Amino acid sequence: MALIIHFLLGFIPSFLGSLTPSMLNMSAIKMNIERGKKAAVWFSIGISSVILLQAYLGVLLSKYILENPMILEWLEKVAIIIFMGLSIYFYIQSKKEKKKQNHKSTKGKNSFLIGVFLSLLNMFSIPFYCVLVTTLEMLAMLEFNQSNILFFVLGSALGTLLILSIYIKYSKIIQQKLERFTKDINLVLSFLTAIVAVFTLLKFFI
Repeated sequence: MALIIHFLLGFIPSFLGSLTPSMLNMSAIKMNIERGKKAAVWFSIGISSVILLQAYLGVLLSKYILENPMILEWLEKVAIIIFMGLSIYFYIQSKKEKKKQNHKSTKGKNSFLIGVFLSLLNMFSIPFYCVLVTTLEMLAMLEFNQSNILFFVLGSALGTLLILSIYIKYSKIIQQKLERFTKDINLVLSFLTAIVAVFTLLKFFI
């Protein structure tokens, strides 16, 4: 029973944390539209594979990072640079000539590596899991042993994978519902990454 609880403690926050439109799930929609479902699934698996590592690091480093705020500030500053760079990249991509709609790529391996790369660029994941683990520990809901940590990390990865799968499955519906915003998916990604960078930057002045 304890293993199931720890799995859910990782699964539910990870699922809910990825629920709203973000760089990763909107990129999954983009991958599905441009390259097809197979590529989008491999892309999502790549993201979730990195979540395994990030959640595990969050468990190991939770106390140390939270006791050293300078590390969190450093991660946030790096994240600002990365997200501003991505915002510019996606904006440039939106200005380029669109690829043919019928062109589909089934290169799952490349899509997997793209998912890994974008997930590694998400500098907020480790602080997120650090705060989550510390909060759960303060509430006496986490027990640190190898089995519990394994199920917590696995739940975190699968929670992200499930929400990405939902975005992929209903990508056409989401695109239709948000047609005004997703007509050019690169422009949407540019906007989202810019918003994240700006809000992170504002934290240093508030």
